Amino acid sequence: MFAMGEEGALPKIFSRMNKKTEVITISLTVFTLIAVVIIFYAKTFDKILNYTIFLESISMASSAATIFILRKRTANLDKKTIYTVPLYPILPIIFIAAYTFVAFSIYADDPNAALNGLYIFVGFLVIYFASRWFNKK
Repeated sequence: MFAMGEEGALPKIFSRMNKKTEVITISLTVFTLIAVVIIFYAKTFDKILNYTIFLESISMASSAATIFILRKRTANLDKKTIYTVPLYPILPIIFIAAYTFVAFSIYADDPNAALNGLYIFVGFLVIYFASRWFNKK
């Protein structure tokens, strides 16, 4: 959260340090509150694990999908100034498919956990885009 606050992906308040102790109090407090809510809400280790794996799966698949956006934006560069990967676009597609399969497997096993994980993911997307919008102003 600290790094994301510094970069502007989250509000700047997450990058504030306590001047006396140099502790990122706000980030750690928010992280702790989220963890406590998840523990009390999920109640079992299996539920927490399902949330975590589902969130990681959709996050990793989304992150890998950005490769295609970045490639499109840098299509004007020559092959010497851009990093290339053998078997592109096959490897990213396989990676995305594998993580999507894991997400669907969790949905099949525990639809509640998958839907709640999806709500959490969408919530953080809203926070990200809202903070970008406020930073532009």
